Amino acid sequence: MQARYQYGNLTLRKREKGPDVWQFRWRENGKLKSVLVGTVEKLPTRADAQRAVEHRRIEINAQCPQREFHSVTVGALIDRFMEEYARMRCRKPTQKLYRTLFEKHIRPTWGPEFVHHVKVVAVEKWLEEYPHSRQVKSHVRNLMHTLYQAAMRWEMVERNPISLVRQSRKRLKTPRVLTPEEFKKLLAELSEPYRTMVITIACLGLRVCELFGLQWGDIDFENLTVKVQRSFVEGEIYPTKTEASASELPLDPDLAALLLTHRARSEYSSSSDFVFAGVTGRPPWRGILFADHIKPAAVRAGIGNIGWHTFRHSYSTLLHSLGAAPAVQKELLRHANIQTTMNIYTQAVTPAKREAASKVVDALWRM
Repeated sequence: MQARYQYGNLTLRKREKGPDVWQFRWRENGKLKSVLVGTVEKLPTRADAQRAVEHRRIEINAQCPQREFHSVTVGALIDRFMEEYARMRCRKPTQKLYRTLFEKHIRPTWGPEFVHHVKVVAVEKWLEEYPHSRQVKSHVRNLMHTLYQAAMRWEMVERNPISLVRQSRKRLKTPRVLTPEEFKKLLAELSEPYRTMVITIACLGLRVCELFGLQWGDIDFENLTVKVQRSFVEGEIYPTKTEASASELPLDPDLAALLLTHRARSEYSSSSDFVFAGVTGRPPWRGILFADHIKPAAVRAGIGNIGWHTFRHSYSTLLHSLGAAPAVQKELLRHANIQTTMNIYTQAVTPAKREAASKVVDALWRM
């Protein structure tokens, strides 16, 4: 075990070509190690470079018994979190979101503070006075909680102060929900394959990333089930959002027939092909597709402003209004926690899910 705490040695290394670079050196098992931290263009001052190596200094001294006497800043914790946690566990879009929240909202205020000095009341007061929307503040609070959970796993703190921070999560506005009549007006304005696409996402309650991640092999036309097992996000294929999201859904017979018709006219119809493939065989960019085809159809239908998630909200609302049990709603929406849906019930059986799903198809499309 390393006996002494290592601060390391940070020097500015001159280069004949290109900008000078900061170099950090330390010893590991008696051998000298070094790493280039960044250029002076990126890190113009020594203080900038010191902040950049702080998370590496924490890592170097992880087994040192003296580490508890050396305080760590929130900024260093953020750097380690992005390097060790987010890079390995999070999708690229999530990493991008985390980086934005850290750099725009959290680091400017809390970066210089030592992790042990962050107090519940101070964070609560800061969030209360922070001049941003309730939604942004909720994201910031949740990310700070995740950050401190990581700090607990790394034995940097013994408790998570953010757990006690109270911050309203109430929505500033009610999510847009389509009535069955509005949905049918929208369908009347859509050509193929966009009509089939919208019927599928609305009648299965899918997230848009799951819709474009569907492959023909995921659909069992004989047993009338759909297996949701991947997401397509910004050109990349990922596993589903949570374990609960990866689930089999009941497929209504009429919806199955509609999808078979769509498959018959598609260039891409093998088991490994995407159900809603673009001209290249890959899923299309959802934002462009929505702006070019679905949003204009909504305008023509006179139903106002909608988004991709409007269909999932509408599905959830219909399940509730049609009398589906809370457990059935949770299973069909594939929430990890039933509190996300509404209440705690036992797992629903497949016949109940199939009946509830068919009622949604009746309301939105068939009747």
